[in-house]
Amino acid sequence: MKFLRTKLIEKFNESFNSSEKQYFVIVWEKGIGKSTFLSLLEESDVFVTYKTESILVTDEFPLESVELKNPDTNTIILDSTIPVSFSEIRTFIESKSPDSRIIFTSETTILDETIESFPIGGISFREYAEWAGNPIDVGAIMSKKADIGVLNELRDIYIHLGQYPHNLDNPESLQESFDAKLATMNKELFKKEEWDFLDFIRTLAMNVGDIYKEERIAKNMNISRRKVRKYTEIVLKYNLVRAIGPWVENSITELSRHVKVYFTDLAYFHTALGTSYYHGEGKQGVIENFILIELERKLSSTHDIRFYRKKSGSEVSFILIEKTTEKITPIEVTIKSSNIIPQSLKSFHEAYRSRIEHAMIMNNTLTEQKDIDWTPIIILPHIAI
Repeated sequence: MKFLRTKLIEKFNESFNSSEKQYFVIVWEKGIGKSTFLSLLEESDVFVTYKTESILVTDEFPLESVELKNPDTNTIILDSTIPVSFSEIRTFIESKSPDSRIIFTSETTILDETIESFPIGGISFREYAEWAGNPIDVGAIMSKKADIGVLNELRDIYIHLGQYPHNLDNPESLQESFDAKLATMNKELFKKEEWDFLDFIRTLAMNVGDIYKEERIAKNMNISRRKVRKYTEIVLKYNLVRAIGPWVENSITELSRHVKVYFTDLAYFHTALGTSYYHGEGKQGVIENFILIELERKLSSTHDIRFYRKKSGSEVSFILIEKTTEKITPIEVTIKSSNIIPQSLKSFHEAYRSRIEHAMIMNNTLTEQKDIDWTPIIILPHIAI
């Protein structure tokens, strides 16, 4: 099964054709779809005029032992299963094929002015829907011509399997992926802590979308706040979860200290709690997590993403802050099919209307447009995000 990386391949090809840089690095996490993307690159139009050669580097077959099969090779694709430093790559190029370009993989972004980096994220829901033969057409959704029921079924499959291609290819690998992540994090722990740590992850999963409070978790788990702090640092360090902070203009009336914690991949969420996690009260947190991942994928370079909460309890799920203009877009997320504008959104608009161009309500199936005192309120299904 191959998943689409159309936009990324277009960006890569454009740079490859126009840039004088000799080195390219493709940055990703393990399991994100490295081999698939490299094979798509090799099949793309840009390589029609180039003679390319792929090289796999392993512990048994290190970089130093590589010999080029084609003396006319001008593009080398280096796919390594072990860490290879940029200095080693440079030495390899200069000794084997000094005039060639090279594409290689890396777990971390390499800061060097002679290379160009291409970060690869997970498979977005839009990519998944397009691969499944049901591309997201916002125009059709707005005109109520899209089959929201079918798209919601795809959304639910995607939410269960997460963004990693190997899980979308093989759902049975969900537990294996989570176990591998857990094993890596467990290296930071004493053996006797591992069960408490797993219970901590499950506790986070059950409270996604709620305000994160260290003392409450410690009390519920009957462990010390010091342990909770240690476990929190580990899950953040290894990118199991990420925290988003509050948007604050008035620290007297608005929450300013606490954060919310969301999983970086929905498959981790699913595996931590089992199949029952997407039912009942927990579904709100799952859908919020889904919306946040898609927002970050599209807008993290141009917007900051926060949440809003008054000390009285009134809350808006997400606030998008445009980095250059500081205009804000409040987004309320509900698991219902509802066109009702919640009081929390009305209150937020009343306080900050001069900075709001429009607001959004993400719901289950409805498409509509309303307004609050001439400010557009766009109501869309979750799948349109």
